[in-house]
Amino acid sequence: RTTNGKTGDVPTVAVGRSESDARATCEGCPQLRGGCYAWATTVRWGYLSALRASEAGRTYGLIGLFDRHPNARMIRLGSIGDPGRADRGQLRTLYRMAKREKLAVVGYTHHWRDDAADLRGKLMASCDSLAQIDEANAAGWRAAAVAPAGTVGTIRRENGSILAVECPAIAAERMGKTFTCNDCASSKRGALCDASVDAPAVYFAAHGSQAKQATERAKALEARKTAEAIQLDREYLKREHLQILQ
Repeated sequence: RTTNGKTGDVPTVAVGRSESDARATCEGCPQLRGGCYAWATTVRWGYLSALRASEAGRTYGLIGLFDRHPNARMIRLGSIGDPGRADRGQLRTLYRMAKREKLAVVGYTHHWRDDAADLRGKLMASCDSLAQIDEANAAGWRAAAVAPAGTVGTIRRENGSILAVECPAIAAERMGKTFTCNDCASSKRGALCDASVDAPAVYFAAHGSQAKQATERAKALEARKTAEAIQLDREYLKREHLQILQ
């Protein structure tokens, strides 16, 4: 269980029985070397605390699903570590249990182009820029993307079609309201970040240390004349005449 104010009190699953195992699942992700909210914040500290408790005899595992808060409507898969490289047998067990308990599974993978190809429809493709959304969609994935700091509202193309919607929990916080991921999962539609739900892509505006790292990455990539990350986002928005609607 978690006291995370954004997700709500929901069962939370980390990927990896040790810190080295968890980090290995993330290798290849550009966020790993800077800007990853999980490895650079208290998420890592909480994970290490759980590992120490486990070594001391406390039991962790999928059995925890039965000790969840009665209002929980989802499982957060991959608080740290990438579920796209998780053991497939354990994943099948998790999804089977989630279905039996009527819980949505929300998880993201940076390995949607390769190792996680078999998990389309189960995990969201984690994209480092808005421009990658179309690539992920073309490959059959629903996408979740990092957007430039300060991005708000729904992003639409010139023809009116939606490219991505802002995370409802973040939008609510910006408006001084409270709406958690669990509240989202409790809606009639279901969790917006449940890959099996028929819904647009979702974006999370870079903020805090993540925004600083994203900006630094963009400058480095631009210097190498590489069309990626935040710089590409800006060019993409301009080229496609996208409008950010309040």
